Amino acid sequence: MIRIRALLPTLISAALVACAADGPAGGGDEPPLITISGIVEGASYDSAVTALIAIDRGAYQAVLDGQPYSSGTAIITPGAHTLRVTAHVGVVQTIRDVHFTIRAPSGGVLIVRMLDLGANDDGGGGDAILLTDSSAAGMTHVMIDAGSAGVNASNPGFVAAQLAALHVDTLAIMLLTHAHGDHYGGMPAILNGVKVRRFLYNGQVRNLASYQAVLSQAQQRADSVIVVSALRDYDLGSSATPAHLKFLPPLATHLTASTDDGTELNDGSVAARLQLGTFAMFFTGDGEVEATRTWRTQFASLVQGVSVLKVGHHGANNAIFDNGFSGLSTWLDQVQPHISIVSSNGTSHPRINAINRLIAQANNRTYCTSMHGNITIRVTRAGDYTVSVAKNADQQCVAGSAANT
Repeated sequence: MIRIRALLPTLISAALVACAADGPAGGGDEPPLITISGIVEGASYDSAVTALIAIDRGAYQAVLDGQPYSSGTAIITPGAHTLRVTAHVGVVQTIRDVHFTIRAPSGGVLIVRMLDLGANDDGGGGDAILLTDSSAAGMTHVMIDAGSAGVNASNPGFVAAQLAALHVDTLAIMLLTHAHGDHYGGMPAILNGVKVRRFLYNGQVRNLASYQAVLSQAQQRADSVIVVSALRDYDLGSSATPAHLKFLPPLATHLTASTDDGTELNDGSVAARLQLGTFAMFFTGDGEVEATRTWRTQFASLVQGVSVLKVGHHGANNAIFDNGFSGLSTWLDQVQPHISIVSSNGTSHPRINAINRLIAQANNRTYCTSMHGNITIRVTRAGDYTVSVAKNADQQCVAGSAANT
């Protein structure tokens, strides 16, 4: 069974009012009224939830487990949680705590998180995807790419901070799909703060100083550095039925030439297939026309039966269409994903033709970080899965504001 949930749950709404701590001061301000929907005091949930917060006057701050929380953000981590909302009008305030629990599925859960890197104009938006296989035996984490966040890639420490907030201190695998900065800009900060067991990349020759610095740091900090030159298989975690990762070797045509050319670097992307039960996800890096042709012809069995497709090149036309622009998409016709996810900056990407083709794909739902923020997929051992987004769950992806094709 497949359960797809773009979370804005309709649960019991509780209007929570507390008396002002010090009483009205001078102006006779009334204590603000806090309304929280989506979670209920003392409740326990079997899947992710989203808390919606509203007040009738004044301003408020919300904190989840000691960290700032934005209304409408999906809460996915199993365990006990406390949401504290503090609203105030002048010196009069209302404070409410809501305690709730998210139960871990029997046998544990696989979580795929595509992080929103915001208006990153280094490339088409950058990629940062965290895989976590969680079971009674513990957690195993894999990072696929890690770009910088913000305009002009101004925040290279963003992904590392997200890992710290999730208490990730070890990565079983860090994969750099290809040698573009919007995929490796956040890796130095991660390598400095997180134990990396295996660093995988495509072996691309490139003289750019920032790229060479990442490879040098990986050699110093990771337990091993591996060039993916053939199919490689890894089990994640120690459960009886671990998630399985298979890495596909890159198109080797341009790997020995140092170049900044986007097509040559993008088509050298390492691809991967993630499998758990009946669930399968295919990761494309920034693969374009030649890469998708190679995957669907030389590795046809690995691109079929895909539940979720990580769309290549931030939703560019050349990651979708046979001619790189419009018309026939043998790639989508063969993969036939049920869910497509796009990491995009909302300005240059996604492209108009590509996003329209994705939306038109039969039995497919498309999510974009530029519209939906962080995109999270939770998978049971059997392969049932849900999709949750941080915002705009009821809205469709749109092309980037500066896209013209």
